[in-house]
Amino acid sequence: MRNFIALKIDLDTDYVALSTPPLVATCTLTFAHTNTQDATLKGTDGKELLIPPGAQYRLERVDLSRIEVKSKAGECVYVVGHGG
Repeated sequence: MRNFIALKIDLDTDYVALSTPPLVATCTLTFAHTNTQDATLKGTDGKELLIPPGAQYRLERVDLSRIEVKSKAGECVYVVGHGG
């Protein structure tokens, strides 16, 4: 059985995990088009990737608690997908 996941992650200048408890999911990250600067996405390997406002990024079967993102306060990213 697959569980639906829909999250809004409020960003800050410090890294924040996409999930607090371990959560393996396949999902799409959507960076709000209202964001005013690129967000920095850090994967499980420690590499950083800049994602522009309005962009979407697909993740398959990853632990969201090990993926971190940051930008400036007041910006956000949406996570929609499924776990299980």
